[in-house]
Amino acid sequence: MPTQLARMGLVAAVFLISTSALLLVAFLKPGSAEFVITGITCGLGVFLGLFSTVVFYIERRRS
Repeated sequence: MPTQLARMGLVAAVFLISTSALLLVAFLKPGSAEFVITGITCGLGVFLGLFSTVVFYIERRRS
């Protein structure tokens, strides 16, 4: 069960990082409020990806 949640977390992290990075690079001007919120979203995606990777690794080692 935790492995399935970790995989879902990795998928969500890839989605968050890719969409927010696309917005940051292509559409938003630096210094705007949307730029800051999108940067925070990208950071949350990185955190979720790292956390899910650690959970996935621990579960794989355990079994």
